[in-house]
Amino acid sequence: MMSEPLRIYIIAGEASGDLLGGRLMESLTKLSPHPILFFGIGGERMIQQGLQSLFPMQELSLMGFVEVLPHLQKLKRRIHQTVFDITQTHPDILITIDSPGFTFRVVRELAHENITGLKKIHYVAPSVWAYKPERAAKTAKLFDALM
Repeated sequence: MMSEPLRIYIIAGEASGDLLGGRLMESLTKLSPHPILFFGIGGERMIQQGLQSLFPMQELSLMGFVEVLPHLQKLKRRIHQTVFDITQTHPDILITIDSPGFTFRVVRELAHENITGLKKIHYVAPSVWAYKPERAAKTAKLFDALM
């Protein structure tokens, strides 16, 4: 009897996250006793592991206020598009990698949706800076686990 596939939504927003995501997807596929379906946003490495990216990951690879500002409206649309896609996909697990400016906003928006049973994991825990100790508490409220 074929078991139901595990549905994993995975988001990476930069090249380092794509590399980590591709390796994670490869390992999960090898180790899982169940088939896995991957959904989300990623680059070439994740696409090689079977991801069909919702949109080009490079749209999220913006750094700094000056670079982000002209793209703010588009980024907001991408956040809403991603949240909508997650609600339509009904994944069992959401894994976000790096890119807290985008991924944390997606997770915060998801809190307004009525999604039951979705486990939220952040891969590559953000640094907790001496002048931002509240970051650890905020991150802990958003996710079920950090890796």
